[in-house]
Order: sequence, then C-alpha cells, then structure tokens
Amino acid sequence: MKRKIRPAEEEISGVIPIFVFAAVWYSVLIRSIAAAGFDPFLLVFLAAGLLMPYTAVNNVRRALFYRRQRAEAVALGDVSQGRITGIARQDVPYTTGEHNRLRYRRYYFLQVEMYDPATGAASTIQSQGYRIPVHRYLASDRVSVYTDRSGWKHYIEDFQLKEHRRDPDIFNMPREFEEFHMGGELFGKIIFLFAAILILIKLLMG
Repeated sequence: MKRKIRPAEEEISGVIPIFVFAAVWYSVLIRSIAAAGFDPFLLVFLAAGLLMPYTAVNNVRRALFYRRQRAEAVALGDVSQGRITGIARQDVPYTTGEHNRLRYRRYYFLQVEMYDPATGAASTIQSQGYRIPVHRYLASDRVSVYTDRSGWKHYIEDFQLKEHRRDPDIFNMPREFEEFHMGGELFGKIIFLFAAILILIKLLMG
C-alpha cells in the first residue's frame, strides 16, 4: 500500500477542481462580455469567481506552513522511537451550505508511547488529527517521534504501511463505519462547482 499519510492540518486536496472551475467560470464570463459587451451586473460574477480559489490558496498556504514545521523538526534530528498504544476518535461539528447545516467531521488521533534515547524513560503523547482511520493502514505499531525546538510539539514519522489492505490490523478493534474521505467531499465539491457553472451559463445565455 503506497501512500503518504499526513495529518489533516497538512493535507492539500480538492485544489485542482476549484481552479478548473475558476477557469471555466471566467471563460464563460469572457465569452459573454465579448458577445454582448460589459454589463456592470457582471461584476458580481467576476467577484464571486474569486472566492473559492482564494479559499483554496489559503488552505494550501496553511498546509504548507504545517509541513514546513514538520520538516524543521525532522531536520533538527531530535528523534525517539515510539510505539502506538491506542487510537482516540473525535467528531468535530462544522456547518455547511447557505442554511448552515450542521455536520460532523471525524478525526483519528494516535496515542504513542515514546522512549527517551538516553534514559529509556517512556512518556505518552498524542498525534495530530488524521481524517482517515490511520491505524487501518499500518502493518506495525512502531514509529519514529520527532520533537521540535520547543520540546512541546511532536511529529510521527516512519509509518510501516501494509502491503495489502486486507492484511491484519495492528489492533484487534471492531470495525465501524469509516467515511471515504477523498471521494465523499471531493465528489460533492465537483457537483457543486459544475452546478454553479450551469446556473451561470443559463443566466448569461438565457
């Protein structure tokens, strides 16, 4: 199983569909302006087309910021061996849509026992939150734990991933419903974007 598992704060996803949407959105507007001339009413659509790319750029910047922090901690070289001892799950509420519909996004946190390389003393930390049930992808509970300069923030590295999805889990835990992270949210975004484009075309060409 080949993949790079990142915590939610470092993820970059759904960016390409947003910029494809922006390109199509503005191509429709430009064709409308070329055919019928500029109308001040179009300023609303010109501004609206910037909102989602602006949000996407901010999300990318935030993810890159956290990735840089991780890279700095790894480069510092303050590493300890660790063992995953448990999983914590948290459902975080958020609102979506014009009616502020309440939804929940599930995060998984790894509880890791890390060992001081000098004394062998053990301490327990909790990882950043992951959107996927990361423990289902692991072939081993052994990891490396990097600590930043402050000594307070820890980063989990060197996951040993399963070769096949059906390989045994590291914990004998009952299965539960697990959201298809990439597909569910991304598919919904694509449907929304193309629906918005169709509405724009109907308004301008109708």
